[in-house]
Amino acid sequence: MNTKVIFDTDPGIDDAMAILFAEASSKIELLGITTVFGNATIENATRNALYLKQRFNMSATVCTGANTPLNIAAGEPTTFVHGQNGLGDIALPDTLPITADARSAHDFIIETVRQYPHEITLIAVGRLTNLALALQKAPDIVALVKEVVVMGGAFGHNGHTGNVSPYAEA
Repeated sequence: MNTKVIFDTDPGIDDAMAILFAEASSKIELLGITTVFGNATIENATRNALYLKQRFNMSATVCTGANTPLNIAAGEPTTFVHGQNGLGDIALPDTLPITADARSAHDFIIETVRQYPHEITLIAVGRLTNLALALQKAPDIVALVKEVVVMGGAFGHNGHTGNVSPYAEA
């Protein structure tokens, strides 16, 4: 049986590659890509996820998530790493023939976890705001998630968040 995955992400270059590896794996069923502000603006992150879905004929649902953190200032996208568009400034179409699902990322997470109890692996490689919103709205899903995999950065390390220390995962 394949692992059912929701990939919660702020698709910059690194996350785009991780999404494509997940999609290519015969062991993963990529059910959803939920976007969050971080490496790119929420608009760019969602557009990047939709671009990958369309370009690589992926069946995963794409949902737009949080555009700001819950308790700290948002800061700026990491354009010095990921470019203005989040994907290294590769040429991207101005419009795409597909759009994001109308549900918010956190609602998609809640609904999918409830639909597949004890089967969903949440892989969070961006800010954890979508997961926090899902837990605030539906704390019962904690007992229904198979597992949560997090690529964590700094939590207020010297006044910074994200991959800013010699010990951060990037």
